[in-house]
Amino acid sequence: MKKVLLSLLAGGLFLGAQAQMRPAELSEAHDQFRREHQQRVPKIKEGATLKDLKATKGGHGSKLGNNEHYAGALPANRWFPGEWEEVQAIVVTWPYWNVPANWQSLGDQLGYYDCEATFSGYGEIYKYQNGWQYQGFGAIDQLPYCVGYTFNDTDTASMNHTSVFAYLIDAIRQGGAEPWVRVTHLTDSIRVQQHMQYLGLSTTGIKWIEGFGDSFWFRDCGPICFYYGDQDSIGMLDFMYYPGRAIDDSLPSLIAAQKNIPNWITAIEWEGGNCVVDGDGFVMSSDHIYEANADTYGQLLWAGPSTSPSTYAQKSPLSEQQVRDSLAYLMGPRGVKILPAFQYDGGTGHLDLYTDMLDENQFVFSKFPSQYSNWTDYRTAAKNIDSMTSWQSTFGINYKKDYIPFPRKDDGSYFTSQTEYNGVTNPYTGQQSQRGYTRTYSNHTFVNNVIVQPCFSKVVNGEPSAQWDREYLDSLRAAYPGYTFYPIDVRAFDGFGGALHCITKQIPADNPIRILHPSITGGMQDTYTTQNATIEARITNRSGIASAEVRYRVNGGAWQTLLMNNTGGDTYRTTIPTTTLQGEWEVEYYIHATSNNGKSINKPYTGANGGAYRFSNGETVGISNVVAEEQFGQFYPNPATDQAHLNINLLGGANYSVAIIDAAGRTVHSSSLQAQGEIVYTINTARLQSGIYTVVFYGNGTQVARRLIVK
Repeated sequence: MKKVLLSLLAGGLFLGAQAQMRPAELSEAHDQFRREHQQRVPKIKEGATLKDLKATKGGHGSKLGNNEHYAGALPANRWFPGEWEEVQAIVVTWPYWNVPANWQSLGDQLGYYDCEATFSGYGEIYKYQNGWQYQGFGAIDQLPYCVGYTFNDTDTASMNHTSVFAYLIDAIRQGGAEPWVRVTHLTDSIRVQQHMQYLGLSTTGIKWIEGFGDSFWFRDCGPICFYYGDQDSIGMLDFMYYPGRAIDDSLPSLIAAQKNIPNWITAIEWEGGNCVVDGDGFVMSSDHIYEANADTYGQLLWAGPSTSPSTYAQKSPLSEQQVRDSLAYLMGPRGVKILPAFQYDGGTGHLDLYTDMLDENQFVFSKFPSQYSNWTDYRTAAKNIDSMTSWQSTFGINYKKDYIPFPRKDDGSYFTSQTEYNGVTNPYTGQQSQRGYTRTYSNHTFVNNVIVQPCFSKVVNGEPSAQWDREYLDSLRAAYPGYTFYPIDVRAFDGFGGALHCITKQIPADNPIRILHPSITGGMQDTYTTQNATIEARITNRSGIASAEVRYRVNGGAWQTLLMNNTGGDTYRTTIPTTTLQGEWEVEYYIHATSNNGKSINKPYTGANGGAYRFSNGETVGISNVVAEEQFGQFYPNPATDQAHLNINLLGGANYSVAIIDAAGRTVHSSSLQAQGEIVYTINTARLQSGIYTVVFYGNGTQVARRLIVK
């Protein structure tokens, strides 16, 4: 990278380039400081005291602002949408370097300073002198990590870290949503845009939230949004964030004031990464929430600019039953379930590190490989998955499940132990800490028809460069049909305790069309050969529903449309005439609804783009668990012009359905495969347009995806 100057002032400032410490060492020291002070779970400060303040934001440590209310007066008729629903915006921050407020006068010495932000404009100041030495508490400022501003030619750690946020903002735009980006000073937005332009990324459509911050874990500190009232108005539910993160705890207040969204405050301590909702009144968390609410430490309190603050608001400890009752009142009228937390996940206990939901019917879990069967968290995951799939959806049927793979080490090998997976070697002492890699593909973010996806190798032309990483991304594409994936290399987050889901927060779309539907998927055997398949849904919009229809096709043929009839209230129904179908068949379908005020939407959201629900009169389609990988080779030649071949060992025999999916998520060809033993599977690629395809084999309760490039 070319040398870049701190260019606020004429002449500029080097980031420690002329001092006795080599710049590379200084860059590593700042990276170490950032990892320690922006770790996912902050520590209670030594010598902390408690102060009882009744008139604070539910124990957060400040008074209510405009457009804010206590959660005891939450509006009625509220519902919390699932993360797969339509969004208008995603809230993120830009990463910052905390510096003393007099930073302009420090010259070359500036590079030796770093600070931990505690309150807006104040924090703890450190200087590097054979390690970071505490200098006292005082006024600080924040400089955005940007090319041309705070990078020098050796600060690759900050550059890699910052690029994650830059590409994340671009991915949000690609998903048709607005990035709401927190900047300390509104003028910082100019430098953020310059940085994105430096990377070749567009800056159109970005909106800004102005205010100090102290970390980037916006999933945890951000509000949980909901709809309420006859007009489906948008509101925010503001839980207390970790004690010690007073600035980020005020993020919902910034949104309320600057984006005019009402905010309801509760004293319950909870993080968004530990919250999973099914979109219809059912909420899940891990038992980390019990521990968080059993102590008396609330949020940090302002103790004045002259001394380091170590005073916390005092909160009342809650019993486990009180926690469950509170969640039931706030979010989960249909039920609250608390699961055992992972022990070695970086300290969060958050569910979003290994699970999310595809819709209101189905979980998608990260699957630990069998090589990790002796890990404590392997056993915890297995038990939790059994529990979650034994619970019933809003339609009175057990939740379905699907699996995606578990990331590996950079070289594609498996982690040798839980200690290796969770341990990070300190470059200064050589000792291994327990911060944890917490690598996971589950920690991704839905942005309408885009999934912003963590990967663990350099991204080249929109694809991970490591073969194992690409193959696993293909498996994700098969598990989330119809979505466009935007992969981002998040290895700069190794050791921090999270990834892309952890640093984003959804703001739901205005004027939602809500569709709740008990989907029909998988191999149904003879169920729908003697009776037609009834498709039923609950569909609502504040203006009413003008029309609803089911669009379906059989064995990849032409799409047909069936009008859904209103059968009373919000219920709509029609039937797909499966009794007229002959031989082996597979049906794909999705629901399309239009409101009286002219809005249209599909269920699933990607239904028209390859994400339609699938069911067949067989036994195997649509259920996957990413096993049997060793039975399938790779396509050759690849890229292919006329034909591509794949060696398969079907052992005792198996039946598979095969789908060829293009880069946009559309299924361009469907077929079946019945064979046993070792075979060579051939695709006539001359009939396909040039591009990248994912070929998915469904069968025997398994799913295998393979990449194919056609010239």
